[in-house]
Amino acid sequence: MAETRRTIRLVTGAMVITMLPFMSQARAGEDKVCRSAVSNRPAQAGPIYLHRVVMRYELGEGPRSYWLFEPAEPKPERAPVVVFFHGWFAVNPAFYGAWIDHLVRSGRTVVFPRYQNDVDTLPREFLPNAIAATRDALGVLETGAKHVRPDLERVAFIGHSAGGNLAAQIAAVASDPHSGLPQPKLVAALMPGEVFPSREPSLDRIPASTLLLVAVGEDDLLVGDLRGRQIFAQAGAIPRSRKRFLLFRSDRHGFPPLIAEHTAPTGVNRRLDTGEGVFRVFQMSLGEVNALDRAGFWRIADVAVETAFAGSTFDEAIRDEERFTHLGFWSDGRKVNPPLISDNLSSIPRVNFPNGIRVIPWDGTVKVN
Repeated sequence: MAETRRTIRLVTGAMVITMLPFMSQARAGEDKVCRSAVSNRPAQAGPIYLHRVVMRYELGEGPRSYWLFEPAEPKPERAPVVVFFHGWFAVNPAFYGAWIDHLVRSGRTVVFPRYQNDVDTLPREFLPNAIAATRDALGVLETGAKHVRPDLERVAFIGHSAGGNLAAQIAAVASDPHSGLPQPKLVAALMPGEVFPSREPSLDRIPASTLLLVAVGEDDLLVGDLRGRQIFAQAGAIPRSRKRFLLFRSDRHGFPPLIAEHTAPTGVNRRLDTGEGVFRVFQMSLGEVNALDRAGFWRIADVAVETAFAGSTFDEAIRDEERFTHLGFWSDGRKVNPPLISDNLSSIPRVNFPNGIRVIPWDGTVKVN
C-alpha cells in the first residue's frame, strides 16, 4: 500500500512537470505566428498507405489485456509485428493512435499491451504483465481464424517512457528460448524511463544481432537522458554498427514550436479512444501530430524497422546521417533542427536535467558517458 501511495504522488508530480514545456511553447510562439513547420519542402503529398482500414480487437483481462490493430482492405495473409509499449498511465491507445494508424496502414500488425490497470498496478508488475500480454497476443494472432498471421521472423519492439524501458527488458527476456517470445529484430526506446530502478533482467542478454535505437529529448524534464544512456551502454552485446543514440532537439523558430519534451512521441487519434486513462483529458490535449512525429519518430522508426527486417546494420543503412535525421523546413525556408545521432555516447551532449525531476534516482552505480 505504501508503494501504491508513493506511486500516486510521483505520477501527480510528473503530470505537473510535463505541463511546463507546453507553457513555454505558447510564450515562445507569440511573435512567430507567420512561420509553421512542414515535414518537407517543397510540399509533397502525404504517404500512400497499403491498407485503407485498421481493424481493432481488445482481448485479455485487467492489466494483462491488450489491443490488436491489424491491416485490412486489403487484408494480408501474414504481416510483420510491432509490439508497442506505452508510457506510464498512457493505457489508452488513442494517445499514440496517429502513430499506430501509420504503422498498421503501412502493413504491420500492432500489439499494444496494457500492462497496468491505472493506479492499482504496482510498477514491479509491469514487466510480467507486459510479457504475458505479448505472449498471449502473438498466440491469438497465430491461431485465431479472423486474424492476420504474424510473421515472427519480423518482430520489432517500440516503447515510449516506461514502455521504452520495458521494450529493452523484454528483448532481454526473449533471448531465453523458453520464454515463449520471439526475439525482436529491433528495439526502439523513446524517452525511456523506469518508475523504480531495477537490475533485472540484465540487458547484456539482448543478442548481438538486434538493432537498438535509443532516443531522448533535450527538454525532457521528466526522465532526462540517464536511463536512455544506461540502456544503450548496458546492451553491451550489441556492436556499435547496430546501435544508434539520438538526441532530439527543440526548435522554437516558428509557431507552434517543436519541443523535444517527454510527451513528444505521442500523437492522438480519437478514433482509437477507449475512454480510459486517469489523466485522459490532459493527455489527449498534448498529442498534436507535427514534424517531430512524421519526419522524426515515425520516419526514423520506419527506416530502423526495415533495416532490421532486412538483416542490415545501421552502418549499412545510414550512409548519409544528414539525410537520415532531416526533419524538413519551416515555411520561411529555415531548416528544422535535426536530432543529433551517434554510436558513441560521449559524442552526444547531456540534457540539462540528466535524471529529470525525480523523487527516486536512477541506479547511480551504473556508469554512463
